[in-house]
Amino acid sequence: MDRLTALRLFLRTIDRGGIAAAGRSLGLSATAASRALRELEDDLELRLFDRTTRHVAPTEAGRRLAAHVAPLLEGLDAAMVEAREMHEEATGTLRILARRSYALRHVVPHLAAFRAGHPRVEIDLALTEQTGLVPAQGVDLVIRLGLPAGKSYTGHALASGRRILCASPGYLARHGAPTTPEAILQHPCLTYRQEEEAPVWVFATTSGGRQEIAVSGPFRSNSGEALRQAALDGMGLVLLPEWMVGEDVTAGKLTELLPEWPAWPERYQAEIHAVHARAERIPAKIAAFVAHLLAKTA
Repeated sequence: MDRLTALRLFLRTIDRGGIAAAGRSLGLSATAASRALRELEDDLELRLFDRTTRHVAPTEAGRRLAAHVAPLLEGLDAAMVEAREMHEEATGTLRILARRSYALRHVVPHLAAFRAGHPRVEIDLALTEQTGLVPAQGVDLVIRLGLPAGKSYTGHALASGRRILCASPGYLARHGAPTTPEAILQHPCLTYRQEEEAPVWVFATTSGGRQEIAVSGPFRSNSGEALRQAALDGMGLVLLPEWMVGEDVTAGKLTELLPEWPAWPERYQAEIHAVHARAERIPAKIAAFVAHLLAKTA
């Protein structure tokens, strides 16, 4: 018998006042329980009980051992219950690292409703414009562009990868709208900032190929929200995710251009995913939050 179970039997024997009763409470026969206690005494080189035919009482050494062991086992049991609850019931701190633009529009607005349904979960949210994010030490869930390589992670698609080329009605009234991808070169473009290379917008052709347009303009940024606002203010054409500008197009604040030409900024074609480490049993706090986001984006 392992040491931990033997110590539990030892404490149970003191509580129940007998070896047979203690053994039954742990699913052991009286013979097996008695043998286990003898082995524990041999292992510790201590006599833990004074035994008679009718009575079993702890020795002084036994009482001292029980006083030290009992709180340790209680703490261990409490820790195991807490760990089990974190898998079975959403509880604890959920640490999230998310793409800033997406999180501000499609994560933060849903936090209050999630907390109302899962009041034992605290949320620690960090925002970034970086790509290539993966769950790491201290991060339970990443909301990112695309899926990381390898089989160590599980991803859940939250938003499509469709991009919309658009501009404000005021800008189009002043400058007109491009009718082909090549005509975009005659317009100022609002682009993601990229190091040491010109931004490129890629258009899918009807033959299944791709046409690359090296664009330029008066404003570039690493923030999609900043580019969206610049487009709303009439500074030029922009190519942004549907999840970011779809409502603006529906409301008439932005006008979609060249809808027959699927397009995307180079390196920014992927869907938005919620990504966590792959495991047989996902902690309930992660599973509950992902399900909540999926329900809100369905």
